[in-house]
Amino acid sequence: MIAKTPSAAAETAPLDWFNVKNYGALGNGADDDTPKIQAAIDAAVAAGGGTVYFPAGAYAVTPTADGPALSIGGNGIRLVGASSKASTLVKKANGILLRMSGAPTDTSGSKHRRYCSIENLGFNGNGKTGLLLELYYNDNSYFRDVFMSSNNDLCIDAVEFWDSRFYNLVIEESTGTANSATQPNVWLRNSSAMTGWGYSADNVNQIHFIGCRMEAFGTGALWITQGTAKNNNPNGIYLTDCKFETSRMQGGPHLKVDASCRHVYASNIYAYAGGFASGYSTAQNIIAWAGSASALENVLIANSSSAATVNSGIDLYSGSGSTAVLRNVVGRYSTKPTGTHIYYEASSTGDFRVENCYANIGGQSGGTIPTKNQPNPPLRMVAGAVSDASFTHTPVDGTLAVDSTNRRLYVRVGGKWLSTALS
Repeated sequence: MIAKTPSAAAETAPLDWFNVKNYGALGNGADDDTPKIQAAIDAAVAAGGGTVYFPAGAYAVTPTADGPALSIGGNGIRLVGASSKASTLVKKANGILLRMSGAPTDTSGSKHRRYCSIENLGFNGNGKTGLLLELYYNDNSYFRDVFMSSNNDLCIDAVEFWDSRFYNLVIEESTGTANSATQPNVWLRNSSAMTGWGYSADNVNQIHFIGCRMEAFGTGALWITQGTAKNNNPNGIYLTDCKFETSRMQGGPHLKVDASCRHVYASNIYAYAGGFASGYSTAQNIIAWAGSASALENVLIANSSSAATVNSGIDLYSGSGSTAVLRNVVGRYSTKPTGTHIYYEASSTGDFRVENCYANIGGQSGGTIPTKNQPNPPLRMVAGAVSDASFTHTPVDGTLAVDSTNRRLYVRVGGKWLSTALS
């Protein structure tokens, strides 16, 4: 007896797999797929969780004045596409494309939207206003290989958002509306409203961005701030191996961390300010860094030779009881900053540790530079690793020790000979 091999047509999808085309979605970019996709999401919610799958295609969805195009109303929901460029949700009207939010002002988290993810899926704003993804009252979410583009507004807004990860998030050509200075690609904040929806007395915490890229933004790539209601503090935010590049500058820094934040660590960051959006010409601070118990490390800030796009590479603030830490923050400028590479804010009341930070051209530091001749100096400057030392080498200032009473040591730091007097 010969066993029969089952045909592909006879195979069935797993019970926790909800293919949007099985619910009537066409994915042709023209017909409105909103109710069909929502039906697939609702079926996954009713099943207690599952994967909503988007085969390759462009899925037109339409927000309304009353709410988002799509909403996830339960926990454990996973949206998955064929790839971030093959499967795309396309916004056909102004408004929010996807709401992944829980019940408001629930600081216990028991009513949060939880354990959801988006993978290998694209979001196209189609030149419309409104968010691409709303993450209010959300925790333990996961985003991998998501591509967002062409939104004329914020792309991701997060309030009371906890314990979540972004891997290889890419956002392109989302500049925000003309003259706006408050529409970065991603905004992590404690509250987006004084009352009602978007208000929170809690915070954003334990969020990781790993290997993410944001390009062609208008008013910033990533901001981490206190929020409208000025409650609590964002904390525990980690950025690693990220790229922020634009030639569409309107206003605002590429990366912003305000003084309410603590425990923000950014490492291996590339920030490029190539040029302005049409009608704009004001040089900007590229990174505004003010978080407490935080560190900015291994950063390259660059610009083009076509325009003076950089005011200061780093706008640096240190609050009371805090030490602002910069390490290996280098400006590789084709056009020198209109200000300086590092600008020290006059209102600072804390300490600074600045290690191996320099620019190839232009002023190195400006603002209110803390004095170093106090018993406990608030500014500790460390130029870099010492590779050689000598008692006789001529340093860059031309001074040469003539006898042992001079007591001068010469050291080579970052390839340059410097000198210091010994006590």
